[in-house]
Amino acid sequence: MEILKLVIQISILLFASISSLAQSYFANGNAKAIGGSCYQLTSATDWQLGSVWYADKLDLSSDFDLEFELNFGSKDGGADGIVFVLQTVGNTAIGLQGGGMGFEGFSPSFGIEFDDYHNASVGDITNDHIAIMKNGSVDHNSANSISAPISALPGGGNIEDGQNHLVRITWSAGAKQIKVWFDCSLRQTANIDIPNSIFGGESSVFWGFTSATGGANNTQTACLRDDILIPDTFSICRGETTLLNAKQSYDDTYTWTPNLYLNDNTIKNPECSSTIPFTYYVEYRDRCNNVFLDTVEIAIDEPFTMDEAEDTLLCNGTRYTFDLRNDYDSVRWGNGSVQAYTYWQAANFYKLRAWQGVCYADDSFTIRTNNSPQVIIRGDSLFCEGDSTELNVTYTPTDVTLTWPDLSSSDSKYFYTSTLDRLQGTNECGIIYADFEVKEIVIPPFTLGPDTVLCTGDTITLEASIEPNYTYSWSDGSVSPSIDVTTSSSNVWVEIKANDLCTRSDTINIDEVTPPFLQNLDDVLLCENEEIVLTAVNLHGDVIWNNTSKGNNFVLKNYDGELRVKTKNVCGSDSVSLEVSLIDCYCDLIFPTGFTPNQDNLNETLNPYVDCPKLGSYQIKVYNRWGEELFVSSDLGVSWDGTYNDVKCPNGVYFWVANWTGVENGLKANKVAKGAVTLLR
Repeated sequence: MEILKLVIQISILLFASISSLAQSYFANGNAKAIGGSCYQLTSATDWQLGSVWYADKLDLSSDFDLEFELNFGSKDGGADGIVFVLQTVGNTAIGLQGGGMGFEGFSPSFGIEFDDYHNASVGDITNDHIAIMKNGSVDHNSANSISAPISALPGGGNIEDGQNHLVRITWSAGAKQIKVWFDCSLRQTANIDIPNSIFGGESSVFWGFTSATGGANNTQTACLRDDILIPDTFSICRGETTLLNAKQSYDDTYTWTPNLYLNDNTIKNPECSSTIPFTYYVEYRDRCNNVFLDTVEIAIDEPFTMDEAEDTLLCNGTRYTFDLRNDYDSVRWGNGSVQAYTYWQAANFYKLRAWQGVCYADDSFTIRTNNSPQVIIRGDSLFCEGDSTELNVTYTPTDVTLTWPDLSSSDSKYFYTSTLDRLQGTNECGIIYADFEVKEIVIPPFTLGPDTVLCTGDTITLEASIEPNYTYSWSDGSVSPSIDVTTSSSNVWVEIKANDLCTRSDTINIDEVTPPFLQNLDDVLLCENEEIVLTAVNLHGDVIWNNTSKGNNFVLKNYDGELRVKTKNVCGSDSVSLEVSLIDCYCDLIFPTGFTPNQDNLNETLNPYVDCPKLGSYQIKVYNRWGEELFVSSDLGVSWDGTYNDVKCPNGVYFWVANWTGVENGLKANKVAKGAVTLLR
């Protein structure tokens, strides 16, 4: 086997809609499960035929990367081989015996054959070989041959050695390219638009293996891991955990990054407790000792509470109907029913579980049933918190005796609290009950939320919805359960009215916040051991230097390289960077011993040579030999031109005194120099 160079590959895990790591397969013909996710396709018996199909289809519009092990038996000269198949016939598909290897005879189909028997009539090469075919054909001389046979092993060796052989098949949906590795050696590559050229545009296909024997035989098996298809997205109900999964590692060594929200980032199946959408990268060595880096996305589903039902009395055969189709992804009732639109009539205790994503909530309620008497209870059944209501009863026949729950028998009664009960009526037909309910309307406490901020240009939605039958009145005149606020405002209020009777209100203050902004900073020349204070002014957020120091000011000392500055507040962030160059500083001024102000544009003025990268203040004074001050300047750009009061000074020797400050070896230096200069015209 050719030893592959170490390759770091980044691949997106094959997407599959699965609810657990355990997968299922369909076995047909002589195929059977033999444990450990392995299937015997044929036994070492003549004229065997078997197929195994994976329960979940492959989506050819997405990439996939499959690894499995094939065993071709231990009889060199046995028959006939195994075919990896994509097909749309169904999960019971099976082809012909013998050289057809269970693939021949059903179409449309795509097959990668691992053929260990030489059938010259169909163009087989003598070595055990791999070829790519379509539409149930094994004839390499036909138009159904996609890629000609090539030796399974680079050296042309025998694969009927009783050993498991590692096979890897990859599909690039974008490049329309399929590749086949055998025992870590790339053996076949084909460029073909499988969905369109074979399956008429269908991208969802069954996949699995076929095998057969004829007059020669072998025990032929395929071993597929339970996690051969691993999702690239795992959903977590916020506040809960889930197990992530990676493909099998060569040395059982894994590194998940970033190491956040994981109980162990070095194992195959770490437990993830993230509460935010997240992206992980898992690095591991595959079974060919290549380094892989796979991407795993975390999606967060929000937990919820459910209150879909309450204990109920049904009179005269009425129904308790539920329509949960628009609120939940799926439901399951206590009796196993999964109907989201249903009704219940029988007296019973009912349980309901509903899902939104992977989050679920439970509810339960009791239904009581009874035949109602001819009793009519009139009155306002609703009253506001702290009030009361009166119920009046009319009934037939006239011999009915009324008994209220407190054993009184009047035909009217006041109620001061919510009451769900029954009125008893007795006559010769027995005891009958009329259920009644008076309800104290208590609008549940609600809040528009704490006082908050609104980013400039943004919109905030205020939600006051509690019950669908409430009416709403906002401070801006809106009457919907929610409003959008786009500018800062104070005292936004809403009043909720229930049953056109009772009210409750809340108020929120909203302040506008401007997103942060940083002005660009100039690059800095910094002497060794020098301290410079940089200032970045931001009126709308905190300033952070190099992700470590917080504040508007930052002290530079012995720093070299890029300096990153960022700022953020609740409305966003901004960042700039500057380059700091650290140099070895000196501060010398070198004055000439003479100059010639004769209008030849050479040495016209007395100018020092400046060897001081961080020159601060500067002053020079020039005197004649009698000590009279002829010239003074604090600007390097203003030099003595050999005149005094616009009169040319005579040739001769003059004297100068210079003072300057600068940075030398990181410290501020005060320097003085004196000298003589010859003026020659």
